[in-house]
Amino acid sequence: AKELMEGTLHPGDIILSVNGTDVKGWPLEDVVGAVQDTPHSESLVLEVCRAKSIDDSDDCATNIDVDCPSKQDMTVNKMRLRHTEKNASLNTDAECSNATHDENGNVETNQYQLTKDIFSLLFISNIKSQAFLYSFLCFLFQITVIILIIYDLLSDAPEGNELKIPPGASEAVITAQFLALIITVLTQDDVVTALEMADHGYHKGIMESCPSATYIKFIFANFARFGEGILTIVVSFLFIVTSTSVLDIFKDFAAVAFISNLDNLAFQLAKRGFITKSVQKDAKKVETATLSEGNTTTKSQCKLLIWNTPFHRLKIRNILFGITSVIICLPWVAIRAKQHLGYYKSLSCKSLTVKFGDETLALADGGTTLHYAYFSNNYKIEEKNKRFELEGNRPVYYERGQKEWVGKRAPGKFLYCKDLQAWAFTIEDVWPRGNSSSTWKACENWLLRSPETEVYALEEVPLQGWSIWTGITDTAQDFSLSCDECSSNIDCSLHGQCVESTCVCDKKWLGQRCDSKIPCNELLYTNNRCSDYKELPGFVLLRDENNKTMEVYGRPVFVNLDTNSLDQNFGQDFRYLYDDYLGDDYLDDGYLDDDYSVDDYFDDDYLYDDFFSNEYYFDNKVVFANDQANVVFYTGRRWYDGYFPAHNISVLRGIFKETFHAHWDSVLEDNTQWFSEQTDSSTPIGLEWYELSETRSGGDYGPFGRVKKVAASYHCKRVDCEISNVCGLYGECNKTEHTCNCKLGTFGHFCQFTSDDDYSC
Repeated sequence: AKELMEGTLHPGDIILSVNGTDVKGWPLEDVVGAVQDTPHSESLVLEVCRAKSIDDSDDCATNIDVDCPSKQDMTVNKMRLRHTEKNASLNTDAECSNATHDENGNVETNQYQLTKDIFSLLFISNIKSQAFLYSFLCFLFQITVIILIIYDLLSDAPEGNELKIPPGASEAVITAQFLALIITVLTQDDVVTALEMADHGYHKGIMESCPSATYIKFIFANFARFGEGILTIVVSFLFIVTSTSVLDIFKDFAAVAFISNLDNLAFQLAKRGFITKSVQKDAKKVETATLSEGNTTTKSQCKLLIWNTPFHRLKIRNILFGITSVIICLPWVAIRAKQHLGYYKSLSCKSLTVKFGDETLALADGGTTLHYAYFSNNYKIEEKNKRFELEGNRPVYYERGQKEWVGKRAPGKFLYCKDLQAWAFTIEDVWPRGNSSSTWKACENWLLRSPETEVYALEEVPLQGWSIWTGITDTAQDFSLSCDECSSNIDCSLHGQCVESTCVCDKKWLGQRCDSKIPCNELLYTNNRCSDYKELPGFVLLRDENNKTMEVYGRPVFVNLDTNSLDQNFGQDFRYLYDDYLGDDYLDDGYLDDDYSVDDYFDDDYLYDDFFSNEYYFDNKVVFANDQANVVFYTGRRWYDGYFPAHNISVLRGIFKETFHAHWDSVLEDNTQWFSEQTDSSTPIGLEWYELSETRSGGDYGPFGRVKKVAASYHCKRVDCEISNVCGLYGECNKTEHTCNCKLGTFGHFCQFTSDDDYSC
């Protein structure tokens, strides 16, 4: 006979398990047999449910109300019965299971309810059923959405920053990122549920009521649940580490939470009958189904499980949960360290084209006027050993990408000022508001500042609302900045090759985007006055020692090599070079002195290139009259025509090296005679021109003082006969000589004047 050692059986009690074996739905004689089969030397453990209501129609659960433990009128008792003959505890040679043990070593078997989601529906439904198809399609949809988000987040990432990490983050954002990561791990139900089910294990007893709930499907459904949860964590991680504001972090977090909950929403739709009756029936089975902790582990495996060691209270799910937390937090720590060191500044555009308007500032030194337009240039992040200079945890942009300049020159630079909460433009040792302290500080001496912002890349700052200092705080006019890096040859206007984010332009094309075409080899100056019309040819491209066109501010430089602009020995020296190169001995001095022959020589591309490649000739023979070189060049936002002190071409080349700068070289005060209208044109052709006053009187006329408009223009010396009506109604274009042959009393380079033309200066 047996006696109750713990608890008492009452009439109406439902026996759920005998010694850990699920007996729900067994005939009475089988349950009695299981009890009788218990050896006298072992304990008998019965799990019973004392319930008031029973649903006999449920074919999946246990013929009981599974919520009975939480109701006041129900009690679940785990009764431990032992034979009176012996007080032996559980035999250690008995079959090992995933059950827990009490302090006496007796087995306690627990049941747990399936999670109400499509993965549980996937587990218990027949593989050929509508429920299985529905749950599998929902799973594929959820995974597809997540993968598309990951693809979108990682696409078009710059080299070296595949995760598109922003250059930096504020302290508030860093704190929010850390909290969001913790919340992500803690609230990721699918990962937690998958780990719990792996801990509980599979019990084949469920197949008696749900034959399709096989072990393979248990593994598949649980793996799918875990994979979806991990991918959701990955998406959350990417959203978190790429966010630059606290609001963005939690907006993205809410979006991911919705995506993660799609499986639960899909299950609720199925349970409420919005899909089909068949799917609804299987969904209701999930709601009532329970699964006992697995008993499939063998004796030999039992000794290897962690909960059968002295540390049995440390559940495997806790270990896996901890590992998941570490896996997601360690990369974030590494990313934060790299952000601090500036490794992710590659996300910022490293090269910007900045353009200023015509604003000026009379500096406190009393004699210098700062023309902001002269600092319209290319600005780059200076990189050394893959490190970037940072201010306010943001990159610093230097004019031409050089922090150190020769002599007392200093580049313009853009940096972020935390005190201003804005980006600022400054020039070292330039005191726009006077010297108020012994130490020059960049942010205190700003010349231009953005509206308040926290963005980490300069190109992302809105162009509206910038303030400029002109003696007062004013709104910047005509200010712009844009990224000039390339990602393909299309960004180089198809006139160059994109090499390491920089355009390498084809011949006759210049500029950061190869969008400035060299119009022609030689320019012709005309004064456009019919009364004393004259043409001045000979403005040719200035080339360096390697026969490459020299440029400043992304535009070509033209130097006047007309006979009148050079030393008197020019003709003789040119004759020597011409005969030596081409062997045209029949040419006499008179012919070589003819300007047209010289110009025609320049106009031939092949001869022109060959001519300029002769270092001996240029370095020694081209000597400028009065040691003054007449040059047409671009600086700031205008084209200029002026004179530079240069004995020969070598000296002139030195002036227009990379160190040339309109402000520091005082080109307006010392070298300029004429200037064009404001323009971004790559050529001086077709512009209106102005002449500076001989007295250089500033008055209150504006940034250039008193000026007068002049009737002058520049054109290509060679007339392009392909242009329709290029020589007008009374001229004919000579395609051999590339000139206009004027008729009926017309004259001018394009036959643009008549004898009675009233155009005058």
